Amino acid sequence: MFNTKRTLIRRLKQDDVDAIYAHRRSHQTSKYIGPPSTLQDAIERVNQAMKPWTQAEGERLMLGIEHRDTGELIGELMFKYTNKPAGIGEIGYRLAEEYLGQGYGLEVSNGLINYVFEELAAHKIQAIAAVDNIASWKLMEKLGMVREGVLREYMLLPSGYSDAVVYGLLKREWLALNKNKPVPTLQQVC
Repeated sequence: MFNTKRTLIRRLKQDDVDAIYAHRRSHQTSKYIGPPSTLQDAIERVNQAMKPWTQAEGERLMLGIEHRDTGELIGELMFKYTNKPAGIGEIGYRLAEEYLGQGYGLEVSNGLINYVFEELAAHKIQAIAAVDNIASWKLMEKLGMVREGVLREYMLLPSGYSDAVVYGLLKREWLALNKNKPVPTLQQVC
């Protein structure tokens, strides 16, 4: 789909099940998203991701983050339309534990946002994170997203219900922020 400096962003494939299971069963990467996944959860996720994406509202485009040098699957990205007629969608991201804190989240999220605005012609994107997931909402702020509100007891996490913060970014804001920056290399794969 597109490349970043250190990664290839592509559709998930059957060979990704073990890597997805490895990073989704981690308590560290799951504590702010939901319960750790089972192997069956990972298999179902890959099977769903391999189906053609029709861009229907609520349908997730699930992408793999492949390390450019090693070929290892190091995480996932997600986009779905939440209001397709208005061109509004949501993004999500998850990295394997050993790749946290190394700038990969910012790198791949920048690429995903650019892809969504340029190739899918979205008008606005949003992202949601548990209020205690400080690293995630700080990443959203680095991406230029604006905090739009708090959803009370919106997420059921292994620790119980959690409030969630909602961030948003308009295409015109993104274009203004990135006027002079190089954009990821896009490849049509969908």
